[in-house]
Amino acid sequence: MVKAVLLFSTGLDSLLAYHLLKKAGIEVIVLVIKTPFNKINEAVLNEIKKEAKVIVYEAKDDYLQIVKNPKFGYGRQMNPCIDCKIYMYKIAKKFLEEEKADFIATGEVLNQRSFSQTLDKLKLIEKEAGIEGLVVRPLSAKLLPKTFVEEKGLIDREKLLDIKGRARKKQLQLVKDLGISIYSQPAGGCSLTDPMFSKRLKDLMEHNPNFTTEDVELLKIGRHFRIGKSKLILGRNESESKLLEKMRNHLVLKPKSKGPSGIFIGEESDLILACEILASYCKDEKVVIELLKNGEKIKEVEVHRKNKEEFKKYLIG
Repeated sequence: MVKAVLLFSTGLDSLLAYHLLKKAGIEVIVLVIKTPFNKINEAVLNEIKKEAKVIVYEAKDDYLQIVKNPKFGYGRQMNPCIDCKIYMYKIAKKFLEEEKADFIATGEVLNQRSFSQTLDKLKLIEKEAGIEGLVVRPLSAKLLPKTFVEEKGLIDREKLLDIKGRARKKQLQLVKDLGISIYSQPAGGCSLTDPMFSKRLKDLMEHNPNFTTEDVELLKIGRHFRIGKSKLILGRNESESKLLEKMRNHLVLKPKSKGPSGIFIGEESDLILACEILASYCKDEKVVIELLKNGEKIKEVEVHRKNKEEFKKYLIG
């Protein structure tokens, strides 16, 4: 049986690619590459696990080098899509060889993304990854040059589609036609395309160029403030505050009255200002804040609440 390694994001397009390959009689090995920035739909993945072999590859600090210094630059935000795809194709190539598969498949749609899914960019990505002619894109195959895979007769081109562009009408109709009940709504699945997240990441790169995946995880929660070289992160709700209180590697700021908890990273000279920012989100006029390190209280700081508008200039996002 002909075998394919499918790069699977758990998004709508890659799910449709999976079903089209199956319908074409291809054995599909599903490869999910988790990065610190993408969002995996576990419900979709669990459904796929019931009927196909799933490989989950965790990309961590090695992937961060691409984000920090992409050879082909960024998209509109901090998304290095071309370099990211090259990275993922290289991993897919590794599993192609290990699994003795015949080709790689993706859910890419021609011209859906102007930065990385035009014909010239698709060719460039294949060339850089060393897999020219080995990538089948079931949703757009009829609009693309014949691949080596099709020329060898490993897959019937007539069973593939001719979808292009950003509209998702055809994909949603295909969901109905194929009887798919669990799927992701069409949307961006990567934090790097989000303007607010990108703003936070730029700030992190500027002040901590050697950041790690743990630093990236912190970008996903709370309100972020830049105070000179220091940083304050405040919980936006009770669950975020409780999560920040558990960060034993950082200085935790916890008000004794009702209000958000947070963590402070930086210089002691900026600490009082950080406490004043925290107090501006509390209700009491006088706010006593506990400073904790490794779960132990170091001291208390008392500040008067000011209008939070005074501190907007420090807000990153």
